[in-house]
Amino acid sequence: MTARRSQYDPSGLGVYPEWGFAWPANRRVLYNRASADTQGNPWDPERTYLAWRGTWAGGADVPDMRPDAAPEENVGPFIMNPEGVARLYSVGMVDGPFPEHYEPFETPLGMNPMNPDNKLAISNPAARVYDDIWETFGTKDKYPYAATTYRLTEHHHFWTKHALSNAITQPAPFVEIGEALAAEKGIRDGDKVRVYSKRGQVVATCVVTKRIRALDVNGQKVHQVGIPIHWGFKGVTKEGFLANSLTPFVGDANAQTPEFKAFLVNIEKV
Repeated sequence: MTARRSQYDPSGLGVYPEWGFAWPANRRVLYNRASADTQGNPWDPERTYLAWRGTWAGGADVPDMRPDAAPEENVGPFIMNPEGVARLYSVGMVDGPFPEHYEPFETPLGMNPMNPDNKLAISNPAARVYDDIWETFGTKDKYPYAATTYRLTEHHHFWTKHALSNAITQPAPFVEIGEALAAEKGIRDGDKVRVYSKRGQVVATCVVTKRIRALDVNGQKVHQVGIPIHWGFKGVTKEGFLANSLTPFVGDANAQTPEFKAFLVNIEKV
């Protein structure tokens, strides 16, 4: 799939069907049947994604349904649900049944912009937080930047730091910030930096990049810090700090998945 990579995009909608591969079936938008009305006519003729022309094939994307399902068959867009329609009412959810936006427990906003009058439900009140964890949360006055952890193509979790070939392609830990934050903090590409939360710190080389940009959220400028997870104090890669020394101990209300993707940090050159 990498060998056939191109910027081919006949739709003009930014679909790029030959750029990488979207699992499954190279489908770029799930439930894309919903881009047309019940008669198979696109909601916006100037931005046609799928339309019924005797088949659903031949549009901007691989149809997320049976391609020969004519509109009169009433095959709904949301094929993963037996009734074929979307659900806004989520049965069995601890924090349901209706969807609500909650900020992370460490939010750079200090409030819930979708519900600013509710001071008690900035973050999910049904999430799992043990009693002795509350005092470990940082606030935006001391930790003003939103951090997130992520993975790299060249590594798999924490395992491949023991493999020489992976260590050659990505040998050393780094963190990533945008140009605007770098200018604000006096950090240059390649500088050694300390990223710290209320719980711990990471010291690594800093990559200054165009791909992480400040966000304008509810009238506030929110800078981001990216932290790949793969390094630690063992392996054939260069030794580093565990990314999860920074992260908060919060469990999602339903799946108990830890809230490792959004938390507050500060950063300084060392």
